[in-house]
Formats: sequence, C-alpha cells, structure tokens
Amino acid sequence: MPPLLARAWRLSCTGEVETALAEAQRVHDQAAGEKDESFLRGMAASHMAWYCFMLAYYEEGILHVLSARDLFKARGDKPRESWSRCVHAWLLIEIGAPNEALDEAMLGLGLAEASGEDTAIAFALNVVGVVFWMLRQLDRALEFTERSVELARRVGIDVDLARYLVNLAGIEAEFWHATHDDHGTTTRPDEVRRRMERAVLLASEAQERSSAAGDAWTERISLCNIAEYELFLERPENAAEALSKWNRLGGGGGARSQIYYLFALGKLQLATNERELAVGTLRECAATAADAGDLEIGVPCCRSLAEAYGGLGKFEDALYWHREFHARHVRKSTDTSQIRSRVAAIHYETNQLRTRIEAERSRADGLEQMNKALAQEAKLLMHASMEDVLTGLPNRRRLERALLDVESETKVYACAMMDIDRFKLVNDTFSHSVGDDVLRQVAALLRDATRDIDQLFRYGGEEFVLLMNETSILAASKICRRVQDVIRGWNWSLIHPDLRITLSIGVAESEEAGSPAQVMSIADERLYEAKHTGRDRVVTRGRFAVLHSGPTAPLLH
Repeated sequence: MPPLLARAWRLSCTGEVETALAEAQRVHDQAAGEKDESFLRGMAASHMAWYCFMLAYYEEGILHVLSARDLFKARGDKPRESWSRCVHAWLLIEIGAPNEALDEAMLGLGLAEASGEDTAIAFALNVVGVVFWMLRQLDRALEFTERSVELARRVGIDVDLARYLVNLAGIEAEFWHATHDDHGTTTRPDEVRRRMERAVLLASEAQERSSAAGDAWTERISLCNIAEYELFLERPENAAEALSKWNRLGGGGGARSQIYYLFALGKLQLATNERELAVGTLRECAATAADAGDLEIGVPCCRSLAEAYGGLGKFEDALYWHREFHARHVRKSTDTSQIRSRVAAIHYETNQLRTRIEAERSRADGLEQMNKALAQEAKLLMHASMEDVLTGLPNRRRLERALLDVESETKVYACAMMDIDRFKLVNDTFSHSVGDDVLRQVAALLRDATRDIDQLFRYGGEEFVLLMNETSILAASKICRRVQDVIRGWNWSLIHPDLRITLSIGVAESEEAGSPAQVMSIADERLYEAKHTGRDRVVTRGRFAVLHSGPTAPLLH
C-alpha cells in the first residue's frame, strides 16, 4: 500500500476520517503521470469509497467505488475488484437498494473465491451476510457472517475480525424484531434472551480486538452496541460501564460516533428514569444529527425525546418532538428516494463512459490507450464527487483538499463561515422545495458577490464556506459585508411573497491559528456569536458589524 494511503488508513481507524478522505484524494490527484497510474487511482478511489461509507457520504462513495471497480477490472485484479464490488454493495444497502446490493455482493464473492485470497473471501462473505440482514433473511445472514468470522479468525487480522464480529452481533440482536408480534410481545422470549446474550459476547470481543488493533472507530461502535444490548437485558449498570469506556477513548470519533453515543446515553438515562438528563442529552443528539444531516439516528432520537417529555408530563413539548419525528422520517424517505435517483443517473453515466472505454479498447494498440481512457473516467467521476448536486458548488470534500493546499503555502488567507439565518423556519413554513430554491439562489448570489480568486464551498445544510487567498481579515470583512448586502437586497418574493433571507458570518484569518482546521474553528465560533447576538451580522476578532438595507425586522431571517 502506498505510504500516504497507509497513513490515511491509520487516520480513519483513529476516527479522523475526514482527514483520511482528504489524504486519499491527494494520492488520487497526484497519480497522474505516474508509472502505475491506474493502480494508484484505483487504490485511492477504493479508500475514498470506504471513508465515504464511514462518514455516511453514500452518494459520493458510489462515485469513487465505481471508478475503482472499473480500474481493477481492466487490470484483471480479482481480489481488489471483488473488494470494490462489495463496498459498492454496502453503499447500495445504505441508500435503500438491497436487491441491487445482493447482486453486486454475490458477484464480489464469486470473484473473491476465484482469486483464492482469504482476506477478500472473508470480506465478501461479511458483506453478503449484511445484505441478507437488511433483507431480513436472518438465517442466511447468520450463515454467511459466521463463515466470514471463522475465516477471519484463521487469517488473524484483528481489524477485519472485529468489524465482522460487530455485524454478527447485530444480526443476533436483530432476532428480537423477528420474534415480536404487532403488540411488541416476543413469541420466543428464551431464544431472544439467548441471542442477545450472545450479541453482548460478540460485541465485547469486537471491542477488545479493535482496541488491541488501535481501531478506535470500530471500538466506539462496539461500545455503543454493547450499551444497547445491555439495556435490552435490563442491565443498565453494564450499559453505563460501556459508555464510560467510550468517553475514555482518545482521538476524535467524528460526528456520527458522537451522535450514536449521545443517543445511547439518552436511552440509558430514560431506562434509569433520569428523564430531565435524558431530555438534555437527546436534544443535543437531535441538534448534532440535524447539523450533520444524519437522519438514521436523528429520526428515532426525536421519537425518544417525545417519550421523555411525555414521561415528564410536558405534553406540548412531547407533541412538538413527535411532529419533528414525523417530519424527519418523511425527509429521510424523500432523501433516500432522491439519492437513489441520482445514483441511477450515476450508473447510467458510468455505463456510457464504459461503452466509450470499450470502444477505445477495441481501437487501442495496447494497454496504454486503455489506461488513458480509464484515467479519463476516474477524472470525470472524481470531479462529480467533489461537486454539490443541489447548488453546483464545490462540496465539503473539495474544501478538505483546498485546506490541505493552503496549509502547504505561506501566504495569508481568511476563512468565512456563512449560515442562512433561520433556514429551518423556511423549510417548516414554506416547504423543503422552497428551501432548496433558496439554497440554489444563495449559491448563485454568493458566486456573483465574491472575487475570482476566492473559493466558495457548500459546507452542508445551510452553511457555506468562503476561502479568501492573500486576504487580510479587514479586507475579508468588507467582502463579507458586500455579500450580506447582496443576499439581503435580492428580491426573495420571486421565490415566495413572504420570504426574506439574511446571512450570519464569522471570519478568521491564518495569522490567528496554526492550521487551517483551527482557522475554521475560530470562524465557526464567530459565526455562533453572530447567530446569538441578533443574526445578520459579520463577526471578526470578537467584534460585529450590522448593516440593514431592508426592513429592520425581516419576516424570516
């Protein structure tokens, strides 16, 4: 494995997955012109696909893994093609396409078995097992996952074995759902308890092995799972011990890990009748999930909040969170459908590219021409993976790469974190369709209001980042005020008669911190200050400037 990709893998295991993704992107970009370009691009793309899976960037992960799959297939590299197909299958599961995932996973398993490589076979068996799990064919899921664990034990790679044990434990625990009737009563209580006890043992072994291997990402998942299983078995003290271990782990766990931990802690507090504490924990979980765009935990978290408030007799709050649960559930279904549609388009475009590549291959005098065509496909897919579909702006992945670039330079730069004020109210009042129109229009206005040397990104949700090269904080604040004027002054009634939009902005410069991540963190803190001191403000070095060219109290801002 190339040294930079080995470093990226180590970073992902410690929870620094965003950095790992940026490192893998760098390897991919630097592969151009190298002696073994197609191999390097394939390796980098496969790493990026996995890190996207870890971060829940499923659509982008599919772009990367399709590129890796085709590159390895052209090279006749069966183990790596198998791995790519299995990762593709896992990503398809996550976007709600289990039947397509099964087809791809079985192809991956066939390739792995043909290669005779045990690590590839074990991974493929594990993914096939997970697909059957999602299809609720639990007996078949157990069959394949047990085989993957058995083979991984023989191979002796703790990182792999720990992750397969996590899935095996999850399948055992899933039998609880399969043995319950419509009223929530189990029809086979002894079997359910036996399986849940085994789930605890398997998850505990996963935690021990991942700890020994330095894989904090898997260890954190294992500990949260143990807490959930112990709560089911009515052993809250054991659940508390697992979550206490989670807290003592070093390194960053990432937003998803933090969300899962908060959800598990909130449920523990509910189980021990600490409802006031549970409300605080679950509200933090719901807010963090909303910021991260996480609906997998965000949806059930809202339901648990409604339960917590109901237990406290605060029925108005309970009703609010029940409605929020419903709204997020609908959004999850809508988002999944949209992602599946975009993935279908990606597959179509990839097939078109593959047809062109096959035509190129038939005309090629040798492998060199075919590799050039494959490199072109990889380049096109990479470009698509770094662009936000809704706004057309560079996305968070591209920002990570831009931050690596500015870190290697010595020139001063400024960073602005921008947030659309009260955007949730726009969605709740006018619909998510209007919200999408607002995001697209804000992006267009930001493009027009910034300079050619500036780099603009959609950071996620209603947040944007403006990276201003060779710019002091004073000059940056002037640019940001101009941006605010443009946003505030646009005729938002063209989208909806009652709509007005403003931005809150926090600004920091490179002289204030030692790394781009720290500069962004300072800008984010100032954005927070802008939001909590009246909104529609630019905050720099702890001081804010306010300009209102429209009504002093916008209807929605």
